[in-house]
Amino acid sequence: MAAKKKDVNKPNEEKLDLAKRIAGQSQKVARTYANIENAVMRTIRWFSAWFDKVLFNARFGKIVSLFLAILLYITVNYGSGQAIFKTATSSGDVIKNIPVNVVANDEVYEISGIPETVNAYIVGELSDITLIQTQKAYSVVADLTGLLEGTHEVTLTATNFSSRVDVALTPSTAVVTIKKKISQRFSLGYEFVNTDKMNQTFILNEPVMDASEVIIRASQSTLESIGYVKALIDVTGVDKNFTQEATIVAYDQKGNRLAVDVIPATVKVTVNVSSPNKSVPVVVVPTGEVPGGLAIDSIALDHTSVTLYGSETILNAINEIQVPINATTLTGNKSLVAEITLPSGVKKSSVTRVNMQITVAAGVSKILENITIDYRNNDNGYRFTLTDNSTAYAKVTLFGTQKNVDSITAENISVYIDMANVKLGVQTVPLYVSGSNNLVSYTLERQTISINVIK
Repeated sequence: MAAKKKDVNKPNEEKLDLAKRIAGQSQKVARTYANIENAVMRTIRWFSAWFDKVLFNARFGKIVSLFLAILLYITVNYGSGQAIFKTATSSGDVIKNIPVNVVANDEVYEISGIPETVNAYIVGELSDITLIQTQKAYSVVADLTGLLEGTHEVTLTATNFSSRVDVALTPSTAVVTIKKKISQRFSLGYEFVNTDKMNQTFILNEPVMDASEVIIRASQSTLESIGYVKALIDVTGVDKNFTQEATIVAYDQKGNRLAVDVIPATVKVTVNVSSPNKSVPVVVVPTGEVPGGLAIDSIALDHTSVTLYGSETILNAINEIQVPINATTLTGNKSLVAEITLPSGVKKSSVTRVNMQITVAAGVSKILENITIDYRNNDNGYRFTLTDNSTAYAKVTLFGTQKNVDSITAENISVYIDMANVKLGVQTVPLYVSGSNNLVSYTLERQTISINVIK
């Protein structure tokens, strides 16, 4: 039986049919995508047209603005907006009052014009700025190496700052004057410092210093401006004799401290400390008159004397401490507290106030006549005569309580002329009166007198 002949055209027909089906399917997919694309584009165009109507419509503009503002606020404060607006290089700070280090031969030259401090403005990452401020290894340098006498503009340099930050100095330059130093001798004085921090009952005597002169090195103009040179003796807490090394300082005529080289820089000083004092009575001095015809009969004090501390010269001139009271406020017996005012030059007193019990009584008057007129303070050695001999004696009216008035005699009263300010020739001068009892008032019948002053 003969075999069937194989149909070689059938596979080709199947491939052709498969290709037609694939092509048809591709066209179908393409049409589907085209339809989707057209639908999306129509939707976008519709939404865009609608959004334009809403956005540019006056009726909806405020609502849209409010919505966008709220959205932006939420994004910045609670969302990823913080990361957007924070950048690593947006941090900055200022370091104030950085001392300027001067690199120069200051043993030979006097340098002026360099600012004592500058400010540094730094910009960079926050971590770098924080590290710089924590470590404080930075400095500012004025390098004058190689510069000679004259005026120069010098750039100030920021050193030891991180290379990852930008630094700007204010000021960034300085106009520097360089002058050659010369030497000159000056007399050495002294000054006690911190005297308010020592016991005020003690007095500082003249110090003994190991040197009376010092050498000062500075420019010629600076040396000419020096007013005085002093050793500063610190007396903080001093209550006995002491010895110390005192720093020597030069000042100009206005008392400003000068930056100069002092040789030696210190001097050994020895100071003896003493405590001169003197006890004097407390005297109450009423001013004005007690109202209602009354007068002060007696004053009882809790401290009848006070011890004063100061130099012997000042203490020798003080014989009493006066405490004034206003008598016009007294309407009867009264207790008062009065502050003690220290005379000029007195350092301290044993008490600062006194308590007093004042007793008043009815006042009476009494007249004393034929009181001799004396004179005081005739430092020029003048002589004088009265132009009217009938005025040679004074009449004084006393007023006080009966007890106090009866205790006063003519010998207890002084009527006098103050010759301190008189001139040569005939003139009228005032009369003054005082008495031994401060609780009695003294009134002169005649307040002035005419005299002829001669040499």
